[in-house]
Amino acid sequence: MEYFLSLVSGGVGGGALVWLAKGWISERLRQSIQHEYAQKLESYKTELNSKVEGIRHENQVSQLRTSLFFDHQRSAFAALIAKIAKNNEEWAELGDPDEGLFEPIPSAGRQEFEALILEHQLFLDEECLMALSLVTQVYFQSLPYDDRSGAPLHQRECSQLVSDIKYLHPRIASIFRAKIGVTANRQHLVDVAVLSAIELVNGYHFADAGIPPDGKLSIRGIRDAADKVALGLDNAQELVCLLRQFDKHLSRDGGWIHEAQLRVRQTLGVLERCIGVRPGN
Repeated sequence: MEYFLSLVSGGVGGGALVWLAKGWISERLRQSIQHEYAQKLESYKTELNSKVEGIRHENQVSQLRTSLFFDHQRSAFAALIAKIAKNNEEWAELGDPDEGLFEPIPSAGRQEFEALILEHQLFLDEECLMALSLVTQVYFQSLPYDDRSGAPLHQRECSQLVSDIKYLHPRIASIFRAKIGVTANRQHLVDVAVLSAIELVNGYHFADAGIPPDGKLSIRGIRDAADKVALGLDNAQELVCLLRQFDKHLSRDGGWIHEAQLRVRQTLGVLERCIGVRPGN
């Protein structure tokens, strides 16, 4: 009987030891795993904080770049709009109320305007460049030209060209306002794009491409910019198709008239977006 109790007592004591040993091992294992997880968690936190700081830094740099870009863009727009207004004022003063205006755009003002475009070109997108190229073209049209008669250079009457700039000035200002987040009239961009297109297809001679057009897209006898825009809006689909045809023709000829093709593509891209025509349709 005593032997049996001894065995039972020993068994119970051994079981207790085993139970205690298992509990100790389990606790040590739990603490080891907890410590390992804590180390990993701390490592992840450090890595995450580093990534967050990196993202925050990139955002700050991006915001700074954006701020600097828009600051420069606003300065560029203000300078260009002011120069257009000043040029037109000085140009109009050269005219005579009775005889008209037989003077080209003052060369100093024209050169300063072109210099501003070159200076700020990085901050001007396709729409801005298209609009400003119209002003440049009006200035060019005011210059004396050779009529191939052997006579001295001929100076055209420029009152209508001054009026064209007056038409363009507020619309270009509206386009610029839209670029810097100020409410603007979207129709102004449409007007400028249509005027650019109608002038392009009527300003060159490529019979194989139907340039200049006969019929309803011809601006023979139409001088006022607003009337040209009205004509283009009334025939917008046909105007886009003709402009595409002109672009293909210029590409086929190897792009030797680079400036014309650049203006055609700028205008075509803007016009397709403005009037909701898909490219190639």
